[in-house]
Amino acid sequence: MDTCETNLKICLFEQLAQMGKSLGHANRLLILDILAQAPTQVEVLSKKLGLSVANVSKHLQQLKQAGLVINEVNGALRIYRLSDPAIVPLIQAMRQVAENQMTEVSTILNEKLHPRAPLMPFNPKELKKALQNNQVTLLDVRPQDEYQAGHIEGAVNIPIEQLNQNISTLSKDKPVVVYCRGPYCLWSYEAVENLTKQDIQASRMPDGFPEWAFDQHN
Repeated sequence: MDTCETNLKICLFEQLAQMGKSLGHANRLLILDILAQAPTQVEVLSKKLGLSVANVSKHLQQLKQAGLVINEVNGALRIYRLSDPAIVPLIQAMRQVAENQMTEVSTILNEKLHPRAPLMPFNPKELKKALQNNQVTLLDVRPQDEYQAGHIEGAVNIPIEQLNQNISTLSKDKPVVVYCRGPYCLWSYEAVENLTKQDIQASRMPDGFPEWAFDQHN
């Protein structure tokens, strides 16, 4: 007899477990991290992650089976995207629990990362007002394709690998707030360090573009 006919709760939790299983690999979480920025071709994902196309495709299939990603075919191109915007807060919740309950995670953040770059001295509402009044520069250091797919209104884009040669384009007369893919994106830390060395007052957003975009629409 079908499990769902004898115990509906077990049946439902088995489906949840399938989704949880698909999240149980660092590379799959990294894939979701990139897809949260923009729909992306398999080959581009491969390049950004430094993994083979075959490896990335295997992970994508597992994510697709769990209903976390969807894909479309445009000629020879295979483009994947998140299946649901709610995946962003799902990962956010996982991250929060890990930071609260896993000593290894909190140690890395508190001893290795957070001291490198201070948080911005604004809340989101204050940041919006400062941008409108031209009192702050909001810097997006993600790749150009991710910026073009979506960014915080008023942000300027200088990909992290181009920052050093373009620092002179940033004014020293107002503070710079940096963001990238999310809280664990090391580019924002690197950018703040480089800007500070050039006597530019810099800090980082606590979250990235996906979290900001989700909050603005909910």
